[in-house]
Amino acid sequence: MFHGRLYDGVTGHPHDVSVELGDGALILAQSSVWRDEIPTSLLKRVDAGTSALRLARSDKPGWRLTLPAEAISAIAPLLGREEKYGRWIDRAGLVPALIIAGLITSAVLAIGYVAPEWIAPHVPMRWERDIGGAIVGDYGKLRCRNAPGQRALESLVERVAPGSTRGPDGIKVAALDVPMFNAAALPGGYIVVFKPAITETTPDALAGVLAHEVAHVRRRHVTEALIRELGVGAFVRLFAGNIGANAEQIVSLSYTRHNEAQADSDSIAMLRRAGISPRPTAELFARLSKETPEFSARFLNSHPLSSQRARKFAASFDPGARYAPALSAGQADALAEICTKKAASPR
Repeated sequence: MFHGRLYDGVTGHPHDVSVELGDGALILAQSSVWRDEIPTSLLKRVDAGTSALRLARSDKPGWRLTLPAEAISAIAPLLGREEKYGRWIDRAGLVPALIIAGLITSAVLAIGYVAPEWIAPHVPMRWERDIGGAIVGDYGKLRCRNAPGQRALESLVERVAPGSTRGPDGIKVAALDVPMFNAAALPGGYIVVFKPAITETTPDALAGVLAHEVAHVRRRHVTEALIRELGVGAFVRLFAGNIGANAEQIVSLSYTRHNEAQADSDSIAMLRRAGISPRPTAELFARLSKETPEFSARFLNSHPLSSQRARKFAASFDPGARYAPALSAGQADALAEICTKKAASPR
């Protein structure tokens, strides 16, 4: 017989009880007031130190029985393993449990990374059209509306991706009079180009940038990035929310390295098919990767550049190929004046 102290999980004060070993049970009694038999299968060790043995019941939260140290050798063998970290961790062991947790975490991260790529192609284009149109419309007066310049910009997109601006799901490109270097693909096949990306580059260099954005549109990278950054729930709520308030975030979307590599490869292939030299784009990327002022900060946020990417475009130059300018001289002049109110002079 042992003497123990019982907290029954109901009252707040302890009870002094006597404890005996029964057949597969502990028998608790308090004088002649009450007697209780508790199957050892319901008992678990919550602390097995050298000075005391503390037990809990799996069916009664808050129930605790403290026994003296001499009870450990008699009672402990009747109980299960000591619970230190939690049921399944104790059963598996701490190290295996950590390995399992690591594998689960890796799987969740992997699914979170891959799932957007699976989901994006199934998002209806008309949903995206509403978002893209709202974002472009949100810029309002900042949109450049010089008609000859707009035609030249559309011609440049057609040059690198013939037929891409036609049809109900055709790409829609717009120039914005915003004083920072950037170009971005938006949901629904929209592409926006900020003024410095037009006026501070050549049409041949801009052709590579536009081809890169066309690739993002065609591969649904925009939707994929939205799902990855916002989550599926927030992405769905975006269609019913204040789209204008999210315009800045969407324009600055970040793509994965894989997405960027795909867009670069597609851009190089488009330039090759169009007969446009990739060197101006390579030189532009090399210049941007070295600059940190406002000129390139926004573009670098959404399109992380590196000297390797610039070299990739430079390496695609074929000395034996016959390259032609991306636009005629007249189209180039019109494009340069796209953000002016007066029409470009014919040439």
